[in-house]
Amino acid sequence: MNFSMFNANISKGRGNTITPNQRVLVKVLLDRNLGQVQIAKNLELSRYTVQNAFKYINKFGMLENVPRAPRKRSTTERIDRIIRRLSEGNRRLTARDIYNEMKAYPECSLSVRSIRRRLVEAGLNGRIVRKKPLVSLKNRRARVAFAREHLTWSTADWTKVVFSDESKFNRFGSDGKKYVRRRPGEEFMPKCTIPTIKHGGGSVMVWAAFNRNGPGPLHIVEGIMDSTSYVRILENNLLPYARSQRLGRNWIFQQDNDPKHSSNATKRWHHQKKIMNIEWPSQSPDLNPIEHLWNDVEKEV
Repeated sequence: MNFSMFNANISKGRGNTITPNQRVLVKVLLDRNLGQVQIAKNLELSRYTVQNAFKYINKFGMLENVPRAPRKRSTTERIDRIIRRLSEGNRRLTARDIYNEMKAYPECSLSVRSIRRRLVEAGLNGRIVRKKPLVSLKNRRARVAFAREHLTWSTADWTKVVFSDESKFNRFGSDGKKYVRRRPGEEFMPKCTIPTIKHGGGSVMVWAAFNRNGPGPLHIVEGIMDSTSYVRILENNLLPYARSQRLGRNWIFQQDNDPKHSSNATKRWHHQKKIMNIEWPSQSPDLNPIEHLWNDVEKEV
């Protein structure tokens, strides 16, 4: 009987390995007293593979593959801790940097790939460095005080607030990506961020405002904005927007502590228009929900 037609539909193992189905055919032919050379010819296998199958059946008494022992781990718990501590001590170390550091441990023989696997096991995945403003201790305390002061505000209270901001947009994209290793929830840790300075470049500056009811006007700023031009923007854009949203008389205006926002001329205009202002902590753009809208605008630029 020609068994090659059966063997053609059986997936072959890698190298000299043999699949359980092929081993069944070897067993059937052995029981029929066929020689190993003839079996190898019929099944289109090497004589060496047939010999191994014969030994396998005699040794284990089974046709299925014996489960292989798990691969021996190349690192001890101590070495794993050292790798983890090196990365946690300096989040900007690459796997190759750690590999070079590990040369100080003669008992450890690791590849860069193995170190990378240990870092991933520890939850220290490579990620792009997030950028955030460098906030002073004084302003960090002011941010905490602001959060506590408004902790009891309801949704109705925040609905009265009109948020505003100015932003510059680069015409030539970002300044590149940086990577760190961090765990979930660590994206804004100092070790995992790059300090930035506001308005570090760009060519187009805009002013915008929005409220829970919807976005307001997007005003392109021409030239250098000073107190006079800022008041003119508020007069021509903020007030019509507030009226269109029917916010009534008790709405609250949010702006940051830019000098032109806190100048005497601007304060007089707010007093004349009877506009209430929310006291905003310095260096806190991330507290302003308009930042989410800026992200959307930047994607379209």
